[in-house]
Amino acid sequence: MITSTSTGRRVHPAKPATVRHVNRSIVLNLVRQHQPISRARLAELMGIYRSSISDIVEELREQKALVERLSSPIGRGRVPIQLYLNPNGYRVLGVSVRPFHSFVATAGLDGKIDRTTSFRTPKKPALLMRELVRTVEHLKATDPRPGMTAFQQVGMGVPGMVNAATGVISLIPSLPEYAGFAAAEEVERQLGLPALVDNDCNVAALGELWLNPAEIAQLQDFVFLEIGDVGVGAGIVLGGSLYQGHDSTWAGEFGHMTVDPEGPECRCGRRGCWERYVCDEATWNRFDPTRPYSPAGFAELIQSAAARDSRALKALRLTAEYISLGIANIVCGLNPQMVLVSGEITKVWTLVEDIVRARWALPSLAIRVRPALMPLDQLSVQGAVALALKRAFGAPKLG
Repeated sequence: MITSTSTGRRVHPAKPATVRHVNRSIVLNLVRQHQPISRARLAELMGIYRSSISDIVEELREQKALVERLSSPIGRGRVPIQLYLNPNGYRVLGVSVRPFHSFVATAGLDGKIDRTTSFRTPKKPALLMRELVRTVEHLKATDPRPGMTAFQQVGMGVPGMVNAATGVISLIPSLPEYAGFAAAEEVERQLGLPALVDNDCNVAALGELWLNPAEIAQLQDFVFLEIGDVGVGAGIVLGGSLYQGHDSTWAGEFGHMTVDPEGPECRCGRRGCWERYVCDEATWNRFDPTRPYSPAGFAELIQSAAARDSRALKALRLTAEYISLGIANIVCGLNPQMVLVSGEITKVWTLVEDIVRARWALPSLAIRVRPALMPLDQLSVQGAVALALKRAFGAPKLG
């Protein structure tokens, strides 16, 4: 049956197969968040009969998505059987393209990375593909475990703007020749595997979802921010899912919020963008405007601040005020439960945390913020794996 809305758009109601797919997705995600977990506990969490859970579990076991193991006996009686994700049942590749080095990781359905390798990032996308193919072939040839190189999916994160729906890169400032590169299509053609490609901060947000399932199970709405060398990136998670906007490209570009129409010119061509006040280069220019910015110099600034150097502390604290201003605007617009911050500034987070939390917070709306679990370079690799697993865990879209 097909129904119509007042706009004339056709809406397809859920079929029995769709309902099974949704329940399968729910079971997989609950096992990921709570493993080890029993069938009885799954039935309790989902509010359905245990027989219905058993049907889903048996199907997932046949598909090698779940495994069962006997747990340690507790007192007298039957030894409980617990469910786990099968790390060998759905193998994926995670690819993180960074400005200088790219990383390739292998993982199973549990998202735990078991092998990682890297290569220097070429300036041309065709050379990237050559290196990627060579690296994947090397991983296959050197893996001593039989059956562990039959990969199902590839996830790739890139440090720039990309249309996540098509996998076409729009712009990578540090790799200008990648503009217009159909990354997902080329990965699929040359590796023979379906591929998803997204911005590095989006995949880093997915990485946070995977690295801390106990917290994230309760944290359905959050924003991931990367305070970078010369810009600010972000990933938005709403309702436990990555939000990508109507065109799958521009969501999360908070670095280009205008905070001063008369401010310094930005790379985007406008003036007064937030990233021009909070990026590492801006902090460095407050600290020592006589020397050009460099990552090595910024590391010195961080060390000086940790040693309580007054100039370094002053520069960082002014940056923290601007960070607080931007986060307050994000909180007012999206009302997330938390904002996660990544970047070099988090190495001295205790020196700026109070300012970030309180400087521009509303009296009735506190800013909940914490540093990300690991640096972006590492988090984006984990996120690329999570992106590759997205189809395995995601429920079908309805309507």
